[in-house]
Amino acid sequence: MSITREQAEIAATEWCGFEDSPVRRWLVSAILDPTQHRDIGKFLAPIAEIVVCDWLVEKTGTEMSCVSGRAYDIHSSTGVRTQVKFRMGVWHLETTRRNSAANQDTNATGHVAYRADEFDVLAVFVPGPNFGLTGSKKRLIPVDALRHPERPAQLVTRVNAAVRRRYDNDETTLEVLRDMFLQTPPSPRDLYRTEETLGSELCMLDPTSQNQQMDLDTNPPLDCTEILFAQEV
Repeated sequence: MSITREQAEIAATEWCGFEDSPVRRWLVSAILDPTQHRDIGKFLAPIAEIVVCDWLVEKTGTEMSCVSGRAYDIHSSTGVRTQVKFRMGVWHLETTRRNSAANQDTNATGHVAYRADEFDVLAVFVPGPNFGLTGSKKRLIPVDALRHPERPAQLVTRVNAAVRRRYDNDETTLEVLRDMFLQTPPSPRDLYRTEETLGSELCMLDPTSQNQQMDLDTNPPLDCTEILFAQEV
């Protein structure tokens, strides 16, 4: 992957701002040096957690907070625990824990795996093609989709191709948001389906009942679409 200095400067600005600093200079040099690309993820991972946290708050309307010293990185006011991973290539899940007696039941592959009860959803932050925020994406995978097939009490150490195909798209990400975070506003497609359902139910009523149903509110408040628009504003 060939990145120009201009592209590296833009990416660094998105993470560090316009002001010159040792951190910004290091990030520019690391982006330009393919041998340092692995280190970029380690450096930006804590910042990516904040980015994902803000994104979850925006998308769900739920209060969130970043935490440290836990097996998860974000905790919601409704109790949902989110583990965040900064990933450019393979979506691996190895932890930095030592192969010790305390972890002997989760290191069958040679890597220490997460236990299935340590968090509820995995958020994968994929940076843009130049390591910037522009073009980045967030993907969500519920923990049940990550259980090891032979050891269901622990998770796999790498998201396999089938699971990645299932969850690496905007539509499925929205589905997981709605399933895991109940305050997530419905999608326009769901609103359309709701209108279809209500319309079908109305058509099943006799003419008198239809008129009564339609006359309940001559000046109704905001409809579903207007409510969603108001939430976004």
